[in-house]
Amino acid sequence: MAVVISGITLFREKSTVHRFGFGGQHADDDAVFQIRSNRVSMQLKADGFTENLVVRGQNIPSTLRLTSMVLERFNQNPAMFSNLGTDTTDWSELWKQRTSSYEKQFQRESWVSLHYEGETVFTTNPSNQIEEIERIALGGDVNDSTIREVTQRLLGEDADVVTQHDSQTAVVFTPFKDYHRAAILERRGGRTGSFAVSAHHPVKPKKPVRYSGFINFCADTIEALNLKVFLDRIKQMVEENRITGPVVTPAQVAGAMGRKRDLMQFIVAYERANKITYRPERPEFF
Repeated sequence: MAVVISGITLFREKSTVHRFGFGGQHADDDAVFQIRSNRVSMQLKADGFTENLVVRGQNIPSTLRLTSMVLERFNQNPAMFSNLGTDTTDWSELWKQRTSSYEKQFQRESWVSLHYEGETVFTTNPSNQIEEIERIALGGDVNDSTIREVTQRLLGEDADVVTQHDSQTAVVFTPFKDYHRAAILERRGGRTGSFAVSAHHPVKPKKPVRYSGFINFCADTIEALNLKVFLDRIKQMVEENRITGPVVTPAQVAGAMGRKRDLMQFIVAYERANKITYRPERPEFF
């Protein structure tokens, strides 16, 4: 079957439901529930049919890695989601193989989930709210109306609450004839910046760069930059002899340094194996 590759966008999303307080006001500490996650909604097309899938995750790198994994599996077997009843894919085992030892040890709150046509295929974070949101959205966009309907289903039609949904574009993948491109929004030191990276298809031999591999490369790039920010913050606190935020152990710092070294090996190897261009310039990893 011929698989059609289309653009993919990752959104940072925050969905909040508050109870009304005195005078119709609501307080942040009185939230019925609040969901912060990253969300990718995909339409995967093969001969004669289209599948609507959603990937969610606690952090951007993990969300992109599961997205990459879904594309890999779909390329191997486009009918796998249509035949979920007989499909033998062990998503849990596949995900364990993609999860780093650093994440397992120091980012235990990290989670991902995969949804097909509104049903949850795989999750490491069972959530009634998320499952209900995806059941209503059916692979489409999530908005205030979606969250309101979820709240009514979970709490009842007469629930005295106010809902809010915020969404921000974080990563946009665009496949072109000659290359794949990703536009990536960065948050550094409270400021927002951006850069674009492209992987060009070789002419000789004519072997296109795998879309899934490029997405995974971008996940490595984003995680490496996140770890740089984390390690820079720790270094600054040590130099200023102050401690702010959650306690960070020497073991976690050593783990972060080791994980960043591994990621840089992956990044450099990918850059050497493919023609990679950055705009406006290559990010500062060090």
